Amino acid sequence: MLRQAATVAAATSQPAAPPPADGAAPAAAPQNNGAPPVFIPPQAQYVPPIAPLNTTAGASLSLYTLFPDVKPACITAVITHNLAAADLYKLDARIREADPTYNLGATGMLELSVGKHRTYKTFSSVSIPLHTYFAILGAHLAGHAGPGIYFHRYLEHLELLVLEFDWAAVLEYHMRFFNRRRRDMLQGAYQGWGDVETSLLSTLVYPHRKGVAVSTKATKQTANLSANATTVCKNYNLGKCDTPCQYKRIHTCSSPGCGKDHPLTQHK
Repeated sequence: MLRQAATVAAATSQPAAPPPADGAAPAAAPQNNGAPPVFIPPQAQYVPPIAPLNTTAGASLSLYTLFPDVKPACITAVITHNLAAADLYKLDARIREADPTYNLGATGMLELSVGKHRTYKTFSSVSIPLHTYFAILGAHLAGHAGPGIYFHRYLEHLELLVLEFDWAAVLEYHMRFFNRRRRDMLQGAYQGWGDVETSLLSTLVYPHRKGVAVSTKATKQTANLSANATTVCKNYNLGKCDTPCQYKRIHTCSSPGCGKDHPLTQHK
């Protein structure tokens, strides 16, 4: 019995740790002085304003549904930033509703003439399709609030320029500004729409301030005064107008052959 108990105890006991090698220091036991463990935060990653979206497959079906009056090719050109400023008229539904004009092309075939639409003679010819342009981009960038704010700032900026400067100068500024922003958007940067390009304004816009408008009423008054300068005052000849005449009429006698500086009443 004693031999059997000794065998069981030897089988269940843990083996002793081997002694350290000659010359080796014994392993130090971990110490805990009560200090909390050191926390190393993860590295922060750079996040661009808006990552360029994958537009190689073209516009989504939802965009076509939201803008049924815009050709699919034009929607794709907008979201891939391939629509130039000169082609903005393609987003104007009023042009497609108008009667088309055709010219004889170099190949002898009739071609649609769009030259008159590229002139953009009025502010509305730019602002109306520009609203559609920004609406398409805004729908494509759903979930990003920043671009919508920048688009609104640019529209407001154009409206203020048109009030103070000649439209032809503002149009040239818009064309340059628009195409510069297209390059920015290819990199996912949209904040440029909310900025003002002072160098372009100084060169293209500021020298072309509108002249002071003269009211129609003031123009008529000036014309009347000019006509009065050659008219004999009837009230003066009736004794009802003091000299000098408040209407700038001539104070002279209206009696035929008289022409003296007294009213007609003196002949009675």
